[in-house]
Amino acid sequence: MYSIARLCGIALLLGLLAALLLKNMLLGDSVDFHRHKALLIGVDGVQYEQLKQAIDAGHAPVIAALRPMMTYTGGMVGTATQQTTFSGPGWATVLTGAWADRHRIASNDSGLRIKTDSLFKLISLSSPTRHTASIVSWNPINDNFADDISAGFIELGVKCGGDDQCATERTVQELRTGNFDFIFVHLDQPDDAGHENGFGPGYQDAIAKTDKQIGLILDALGKRKRENADEDWLVMVTTDHGRRLPDGYDHGEQSRSEKTAFIGLNKPANEQLTQPISDPDNPALNGLYGLASEADVVPTILTHLGINTDPQRYTIDGVPLIGHVGVRQLGASLNAEKRTVELRWRVTEGSKQPLRIYRAGQLIAKLTDSSSQYIDSDLPQPIGQLNYTVVFNEVPVSVLVSDKSVKR
Repeated sequence: MYSIARLCGIALLLGLLAALLLKNMLLGDSVDFHRHKALLIGVDGVQYEQLKQAIDAGHAPVIAALRPMMTYTGGMVGTATQQTTFSGPGWATVLTGAWADRHRIASNDSGLRIKTDSLFKLISLSSPTRHTASIVSWNPINDNFADDISAGFIELGVKCGGDDQCATERTVQELRTGNFDFIFVHLDQPDDAGHENGFGPGYQDAIAKTDKQIGLILDALGKRKRENADEDWLVMVTTDHGRRLPDGYDHGEQSRSEKTAFIGLNKPANEQLTQPISDPDNPALNGLYGLASEADVVPTILTHLGINTDPQRYTIDGVPLIGHVGVRQLGASLNAEKRTVELRWRVTEGSKQPLRIYRAGQLIAKLTDSSSQYIDSDLPQPIGQLNYTVVFNEVPVSVLVSDKSVKR
């Protein structure tokens, strides 16, 4: 006869297997994620229009092959998500899927530490056999994630002190001989060129040189894939911020050019990236908030790796750019006087999947897909900060509510 503890363990295992089966069914077939891996390439300070210029001139063919699409960074102006368009907050969002109201990296201060779960942590905790690396040219990135390094969530943390060749060569080495499931590599030269010379030939040359370094990295990945045909690699390329017009020397403020970023990938993207919302709830900055955002990188990589995240503990603001799309344009506003929170979102028309809404990990509502809003009038006392998660197509998306109106 089985013991109660043994029966509970079997029930838990069956529950996890059922959840994985459901996700695989929603993806259309049974997928073995054991050999799925991801490479995230971060290129610092690349303004989207300047990248387009380099691509059109044939100077960035490697990045062009990843089909970069315009996105936004810096959160939403006038809300708790707003963050400066500096590198510290930008890379924190890329690597956590959250804005500054969660990750708390408000500047380029290397003494700051991430205050939400990182992509490295989520991957490491998903399986003891999964391994992560962060190889950066700009050292403060790994300084901000020092707690993850200490805890072993980042097993290899390399700081190259501004030397992009160091970051390139180390990444090539790890792709050739290592066994990492996720590698983040950061290259800094375009940002340095922008600060030194602004837009112009020097900036274009920096983009072209970086493109060649990315080519070396992808050549190493191609060789690895030929030797390991069962490995399925997602490759993404992105930046942390744009640059201030008209000269491109600086960044940090909330202009459209500084908030414009990009994401490219080697897999077919879904409508979150390819079909921007033409009439976003917040129409500021010429509709910039209808685009995908830098917060979408993390859920995209988690989706490719097949990592099932518990909606009761989910705290990621972004939407995956591959596979099924969750709700889009999730937004929330708190009426402290009436003690209500209004949630708003968009869903893909025609879907028959229901929605589930969680507040602080507790299921508070089940709705039909025809719903586009929900008012929560049963708030705790004190209200404090509330994390809401809306699950659609078994894809969770979260929003953090505080004493300010928040929209996505």
